[in-house]
Amino acid sequence: MQKVNDYIKLYTDVVDSQLCNEMINYEFNYEKSTYSTHDSGKVVKLERVASVDCWIRERYKFYTRLKETYEKVIKLYQKDFSDFAVQRHTDFRISKYSKGCFMSKHIDLIHHSHGQQYGYPQVTILLFLNDDYEGGKIEIADTLYDTPAGSSIVFPSNFMYPHEVLRVKEGTRYSVTCWLM
Repeated sequence: MQKVNDYIKLYTDVVDSQLCNEMINYEFNYEKSTYSTHDSGKVVKLERVASVDCWIRERYKFYTRLKETYEKVIKLYQKDFSDFAVQRHTDFRISKYSKGCFMSKHIDLIHHSHGQQYGYPQVTILLFLNDDYEGGKIEIADTLYDTPAGSSIVFPSNFMYPHEVLRVKEGTRYSVTCWLM
């Protein structure tokens, strides 16, 4: 019998180190992260999120390489769960968490707030570009995860998988998120 945490998968060495370094050093047009509300509004609430992010859309730098990386991770997850299928994905969001930044506990049951046009996400995939920071761990379903540079974590985007990014104590944490429908 499967347990909730069995559907959370950490894959190491899936993001090319050159891509990680290039993205960390690229001058993205970061904006304050927003927290989508149930009424589809976007509000910056510092008690819920303190970070900056930037959307990487089709034809932008890194898009094709990120898509290839996500496809690799999707195949790994499909190998673990043969019934898992993907029809669409959102664009990619790079998030930068400097010292003191965090994202409070939430679930990713989002619709039309992150550029998706078709339904609710079934899976969240995060890519971790670096690990040279303190704090900033991700907690999913009451379990803390160590996420080495170049790794990815995949988990369902429903109410059973509340997650948060703990406050960064030193350094800067970089990750890239995508939601799959």
